[in-house]
Amino acid sequence: MPGVRGANAYLVRADEGITIVDTGLPGGAGRILNYVEKIGCYRSDIKTIVLTHPDMDHAGGVARLKEETHAKVAIQEADAPRLSGEKELKAAKGLLGLFLLVASAMMRFKRVKADVLLKDSDMIDGLTVIHTPGHTEGSICLYLPNRALFVGDALLTNHERRLSLPRESMSVDLNLAKESVQKISRLDYSILLPGHGPPILQNASVIVKEFATCL
Repeated sequence: MPGVRGANAYLVRADEGITIVDTGLPGGAGRILNYVEKIGCYRSDIKTIVLTHPDMDHAGGVARLKEETHAKVAIQEADAPRLSGEKELKAAKGLLGLFLLVASAMMRFKRVKADVLLKDSDMIDGLTVIHTPGHTEGSICLYLPNRALFVGDALLTNHERRLSLPRESMSVDLNLAKESVQKISRLDYSILLPGHGPPILQNASVIVKEFATCL
């Protein structure tokens, strides 16, 4: 969705209502709501907010969005305690970790208790949950069979749409993240929708398979 800062936020529209995938940094909720109304829908049409993981750049807008819409918040069960504040957020390493700690305090990242705890292979609003740990313990991808894959931070793209892994300093286990890429490389989809960087709109699963062979 345009204007959302931090991670990309996506909108999935179906007859039953709207599903939001990730919410960007704190402040992203207003931009999401404005976009929903711009396309001719109501904020009450938002039924579910699915978070690929609880990092601030993906979950920063979730508290306000839930308050405004009464939508259910869903996240993988291993990451739920970090979203609610029962556990601290994942600690990034080095100077970047210090910066994020300060930024989190300044931006007032409000925690939320999830309504739905997801597991591998669960279905939510027509999307299949794929547990892809490594960036966080509970990172997930969301699979629309043979069409699209929302990958969160399991894979990133650059301006040339080339793939990369998440930074090791921002991940709990980079080797596990590589295994997760191998897992999603076995799926078929045309479109890849990353948390950071532009989408790949054609032959995405072929590109991921080629990338996975180099890991």
